[in-house]
Amino acid sequence: MTVLALIAVLAGAVAWWGARRVRNATDYFAAGGQAGAWLVGVAGTAAAVSAFTFVGGPGLFAVVGVGSLWITFSAPLTGALQCWAVGEPTVALARRHGILTPQELIGARFGRAARGIGAALIVLGCVANLAVQARAAAVLGENFLKVPGALAAGVALLATTAYTALGGMRAGLLADAVQGATMAVLALALAGAALVAAGGPAAVLATVRHAGPALLGSFGTVPPARALAWYLLFCLGTCAQPHYIQKFFFLRSHEQLRKLPGVLTLALAVTLSVWLAVGLAGSALTARGTIALARPDDLAPRTMALLGPWAELVAGVAVLAALMSTAASFLNLAAAAVTRDLPAALGKPVRGLTAARVTTVVLALVAAGLGTASGRTVALLGITGWGFFTAAFLPVFTVGLAWKGAGPRGAAFGMLAGAATDVALECVRSHLPAGLEPGLAGAAVGMLVLVMVSALRRQREAQAGLWHGGGKEGVENP
Repeated sequence: MTVLALIAVLAGAVAWWGARRVRNATDYFAAGGQAGAWLVGVAGTAAAVSAFTFVGGPGLFAVVGVGSLWITFSAPLTGALQCWAVGEPTVALARRHGILTPQELIGARFGRAARGIGAALIVLGCVANLAVQARAAAVLGENFLKVPGALAAGVALLATTAYTALGGMRAGLLADAVQGATMAVLALALAGAALVAAGGPAAVLATVRHAGPALLGSFGTVPPARALAWYLLFCLGTCAQPHYIQKFFFLRSHEQLRKLPGVLTLALAVTLSVWLAVGLAGSALTARGTIALARPDDLAPRTMALLGPWAELVAGVAVLAALMSTAASFLNLAAAAVTRDLPAALGKPVRGLTAARVTTVVLALVAAGLGTASGRTVALLGITGWGFFTAAFLPVFTVGLAWKGAGPRGAAFGMLAGAATDVALECVRSHLPAGLEPGLAGAAVGMLVLVMVSALRRQREAQAGLWHGGGKEGVENP
């Protein structure tokens, strides 16, 4: 209870600080657009990592072993990939058109209808991903902080909602940076302590190898096709996550963008150490009968409990920092979609900051209810949320921004087809072949639709121009 009370007080202070500095929409949705690479990089890692890393990752390792690490193997590549593939055109368009959010980016490139579709999909995806954070907070409360899960989820989301609603991303960027630095330090501490408590790396590996040698195979206990699908999903999907792309609007210059990949890679590598170390140590302790698991999500909490009260406190703070930083980005994005992008797409006036603040609160309440009621593990919820954004937005944020021939209809139909494919496959996930990941399949369908619809439109326009004696081909330039 002390930790929750402290979080509430600190959130109140950040909310007060942010509210005094928010003067316009640029401050609220893009943190003023004057941040440097280190601030954005550490904050971006905090928003990217989420409670999925601290709770879901080690739990997934206990079930599938090294197979779970294929999700993290893309970490050395993703920072450079997202900055090159999406960051460059995003920063250029943002400066030219005064863009504040990813959905506005879609609108600037593909028009009002595409902006509205993108905004609607972002709202759905953000609520689903917020449910992951609510679910992780419930696990945190029950196992780390020894309070009812619903109480922990409520306080964590209430605190995040307070500073996000009042201070927007002006407050959120500062909070995310502090939380990101905190997570990195605590992740290393917990990783080292868990391995020491389990007898050291050599003893841990020997125990796991003896108890379940398949866990340490190249692909763990998952089929190679599924491990590779996870790798591609999280490698390519980094270019489609709106809370990643959101951070590009915070940068003050192209020069800062060039420095960003190094910061992102370093911060992410340090934080992900907890996934491997706690997963290995917890699996060894489980094999020896030192700890018992009722469900995979119990592995990290049970391991921390064995280390002592200090570890439970440290882990609780780390998980709270992770989930709050991610939740702040999702809340801000969804609020922007509801109050700015959907009205603009419908030809109505954009609503002000008061409406954005009220919307933030409503979205947090909906997500808290969905997350605490879910029966899925944190890991599966996280993969589902990531996959939805990958399916809906990977085509439009990569091919769509780079290819001048991509048209508004192609972008709109591509987003809808990708999202619909992902949702349909998620409903039958348990019956899918091992290598068929819904998010990747949705992205492939969306890419095909975007290219085909755009190409057909260009062909029709070219034929019409020839029939009428020549004419200019309609190409939307970024």
